[in-house]
Amino acid sequence: MPRIATSQVFGSSPIPLLQEDLTTEVDGSKVIFSPSKTFVTNKLFVYLNGILQRLGTEVSSNDGISFTMNTAPQNGSILYVMYQPK
Repeated sequence: MPRIATSQVFGSSPIPLLQEDLTTEVDGSKVIFSPSKTFVTNKLFVYLNGILQRLGTEVSSNDGISFTMNTAPQNGSILYVMYQPK
């Protein structure tokens, strides 16, 4: 079950963000990952071993259902996402 967090842009209302740990899906060869809920494609934040991956460079947001990593995370890597649900 994803956790809920909020992000606030100055002068606007908080935006709910879901947080998920996808580490159990990392197998050293998998590059396509799917959070449990659909998401707004430009409101996806992917962290690999605590480092934010750049959308459009290291990560591509496919369709609001899944995202693709440019390189498969190695076994033992921690994969964590935050996203705005649709």
